[in-house]
Amino acid sequence: MDSPRTLLVVNPAAGHGRGKKVFEQLEPRLRKEIPGLEVRFSEHAGHAVEIGRDAARAGYDRLLCLGGDGTPYELLNGLYADGRPSRLPVIGQIPAGTGNSFLRDFDITTPDQALLAILSGRRRKADLVEFTSHDDRAGGPPVRRYSLNIIGVGLIADILELTNARLKFMGQAGYSVAVLVRLLRGIKNRVTIRTDGRRVEAPNSALVISNSKYTGGKMKIAPPAVTADGRADIILFNGVNRREMVAIFAGVFSGKHMAHPKVVHTPAAAIAIDADPPLRLMADGELIGWTPLRLKVLPDELDILA
Repeated sequence: MDSPRTLLVVNPAAGHGRGKKVFEQLEPRLRKEIPGLEVRFSEHAGHAVEIGRDAARAGYDRLLCLGGDGTPYELLNGLYADGRPSRLPVIGQIPAGTGNSFLRDFDITTPDQALLAILSGRRRKADLVEFTSHDDRAGGPPVRRYSLNIIGVGLIADILELTNARLKFMGQAGYSVAVLVRLLRGIKNRVTIRTDGRRVEAPNSALVISNSKYTGGKMKIAPPAVTADGRADIILFNGVNRREMVAIFAGVFSGKHMAHPKVVHTPAAAIAIDADPPLRLMADGELIGWTPLRLKVLPDELDILA
């Protein structure tokens, strides 16, 4: 019986060079345990999208990535760039970035744990979120993308932008510092949310739409989220001031923020978000454009080695 054809995509720059070190540590075992393993390196932002396109055409059985949350995001968006691949590979991840949020839902936090799951062949179903947004704040044509982990709307995306620009050297602590710095500006907007026939007007609000529980590494921002339930989970910070947001974020690492009266949880299979003014968006740790946002959940779309 032929061995499954496997491609590993490595982001050596992930985690300030941790990706390179982790690959060098694991490479002998990877090549020993996975016959015929092919390896490609992501050399710049967006390169893994190109590799994903190539992988879709090549028809691999397994598509593995070593990096942070942004590496599988790029890879999947390349894989689906021309529509759903006729042959969908099994997906595996080895964490080596700053956040490594998605795998925490499967109690995988180290490269060795991830490699063990991959080599065991243990598969878990996972939903994939298909969405459209606008690259230009002023409008323009909608752009289709895919998210495995989380989409942040407004405040959460602003925090990521600040972290990437000034605080990434601090690692996971940078997210927490960015929260406090960003909150000094406050929140002033009007968000309209439509979900499965419901409409909510939320002034001065922020939200995330989660397919999994964690973001920014250990932030348990969406405790009710399940990666394979056919729904995305909206966590809305509804009409909040600076003091309330500080109190909410104090509980984000434990998940206790869900008890705050200004935090509203809504699961849905299809979601539309409009905002005035347009709000910044991030997906799986990548800044990707502006509202309006339209999304639907593709249930049990992926097989994950986890």
